Parts: sequence; C-alpha cells; structure tokens
Amino acid sequence: MAQPAFTTLEPAYQLHVYLCFKTWRLRPHFADQVVRDLLQEVAYDVCGRGEFHLLEAQASPDHFRLLLSLKPEQAVSRVVKALKGNLSRTLGQRFTATEPWLGRGYFARSSGKADLETVQSYVASQVAHHGYRGEWTEALQFVNPGFRSPAFQLPHSVAILNYHFVFATQNRAAIFDDAVAANLFHYIVAVGAKHTFEVERISVLPDHVHLIVEALPSLSVSEIALALMNNTAHWMGTRYWGVLKQTNAWDVWQPSYYAGTVGDYTTADVKRFLELGGE
Repeated sequence: MAQPAFTTLEPAYQLHVYLCFKTWRLRPHFADQVVRDLLQEVAYDVCGRGEFHLLEAQASPDHFRLLLSLKPEQAVSRVVKALKGNLSRTLGQRFTATEPWLGRGYFARSSGKADLETVQSYVASQVAHHGYRGEWTEALQFVNPGFRSPAFQLPHSVAILNYHFVFATQNRAAIFDDAVAANLFHYIVAVGAKHTFEVERISVLPDHVHLIVEALPSLSVSEIALALMNNTAHWMGTRYWGVLKQTNAWDVWQPSYYAGTVGDYTTADVKRFLELGGE
C-alpha cells in the first residue's frame, strides 16, 4: 500500500536562537546611544512583521546581539536576511557613513530549556526509562560515529543549530523493534545527508523515536520534520509492509511532532549574558 505524503503537521515546539552581528571591521559604529536605540527599534519592528519573537537584544559599540523565538516554518537564514537588510537600510537612511554599518556574515547558536549535554543524556536514557532491559536494547540506540560539530562550514558565518525531535507512531502502535531499528538508523542518516542536516544520535522505542540533529540555517524545522516523516514512512511501507499491516499503522507517524532547540548554553544562560551587557 502506498504511503500518504504528509504536507502539514501540528508541532509542539520551543525554538530559540542567539544571533550576533558585528560592525564593519569591528568599528565602534554602535557607540552612540541613539544608534543603539534605533537598532532595538528596527529589530522589534522586523520581528513583529515577520511574526517571530524578540526575547532579548543588546548592543555594544561593535556588536548587536539578539535572542529570538521562532516558529517551525521559519529558517534562521531568512530571519537573518530580514534583520540585517532592514538594519543596514535604516541606518544608512538615518545617518551619513563612509563605510558599511554591518560586517559580513553572522554567528547563530541554538539554545533551549536544557543544555545539549542534558538532552543527549535524556535521549540516551529513554530506552531504560521505558522499562526495556537486556543486551537486545543496545540495538535501539545509535550515536553517529562520523558526526562532528560544527557539521557545516559557511562562508563568513558560523551557525551551530541543534534540534531535538520526537516523532510518535500512528495511534502509538508498537511498530519498531531491534531488527527494524538497526536499518532505520542508517536510513535516517542518509535522509539527513540528502536534506542538509546531520544526525547526532537516535533512540528508538516501539511507538516513538527521539533524534538530535544539526542543520544548516537555510533549513527550517518543519522542512526537517517533513523530510524525516515522509521518507521513513515510504521506507517502512516498502521494507516492512507486514509490520504496518499487523499494526494497522499505514501512515507510520502521527501528523504531529515535538521539536526543541538545544545548545551548549540554555536560553536562561543566554538571557543573563545579554542582560549583563554581553560580557
């Protein structure tokens, strides 16, 4: 039976990204308080029009730092383009300058309610947490030996964007076991390579899957989720048709998922950093 393609999903999410823009050649272009106030004003306006939320912003003489809350369909690179474009244009209109206000590129880092190490431990503990014991459970967990962070090199920019995903099976049917998991791991890694995200680790339970991935800033969370769900649904229908028939889980997945950003620092840590002036 052909697997239906998911086109829209209902996510639960918490997506926080720290951004830092430098001035041109680290000149003290933002030393004047009038300029700093304008940066804040433009940032709030862009976020309002773009329907993403500015949690915190802080300007120093040569940097402008922001903490944003995004929606799953919003790619970080498009948010950066909107912010930098509007900031540069507004500054150029208000003030006379002989050189650009902003430098090339940007720094982007994900953050979350918990830090990356904590979430990695959480994902690794899920098999035991749900009561599964024995050597056979080792096949339910995968840590990518080829993964290195940052996973992607960008010209003039640094972006390290880590996401924790949870996908539940249709009607929470128990469709995964150790035999399926071993092949599923390698297939998901291949899907990531095709769609420009890298898989760091996976834990498979009978009725849900946890993943931690790192993605390019041009890729939105909803695009990652759709790529994973549609490709694995097709793969399961092709290779494990009998399992889907037995469990009546032809769609494989619920049309929903959870996604949360994680990073070396929590969102609370980043907010404190900005409140203290970025020092």
